[in-house]
Amino acid sequence: MNTMYEHPSLNQPVTEQQRDRAEAWLQGAYAEGRITEDEFDRRIGQVISAVTRRDLNLAFYGLVDVSRGSQALGTHPAYQPTNAALARTGEQVGKGAAAVGHFSGMFTSFFGPGLFFLLSPEGSYARKEAAKAFNFQVLSLLTLIVAGIASIFLPDFLENLMFPLITLGWFLGTIIGGAKAAQGDDWQNPATKAAKLKILREQ
Repeated sequence: MNTMYEHPSLNQPVTEQQRDRAEAWLQGAYAEGRITEDEFDRRIGQVISAVTRRDLNLAFYGLVDVSRGSQALGTHPAYQPTNAALARTGEQVGKGAAAVGHFSGMFTSFFGPGLFFLLSPEGSYARKEAAKAFNFQVLSLLTLIVAGIASIFLPDFLENLMFPLITLGWFLGTIIGGAKAAQGDDWQNPATKAAKLKILREQ
């Protein structure tokens, strides 16, 4: 005899909001590489065809370790309450921290972005952008050092042209990086991309 208790709410119909949140959760898992394309297609099909909460739970089977009681009482990913204002606030905080991480390079070189990288949660948007800012600031500093050595052997007119151009590139790269981070864009700095300099992993 099966005595396992099932909460009555598992028989409740799936709402469109729950279905939308479940689809968004799976899309995020797929984008982060936690599930394959075939697995995503199979699970998203289960979400679309789900009639009850029990059906919807099956779309997360083996992917999310949630107890039976938690599935019924609201901590399952599909049942998380939608609070648009809170979600927007969290998103803005992440973008704001990412932007400040970039802009801090204006005054601290790579130290500010490096500190933001260490303090930001692993896998967060702010940490990813702090890594980009750190790599760019290190590249800018190395460029300046190399230019200083090269200036010994260059004519005065080239020396006078080189340093303003490097400074302008550094300034624009820092400002644009911060502005793109504030918008939530996954912008790659052309300088670090060309140099393939990634001291910190931009993930």
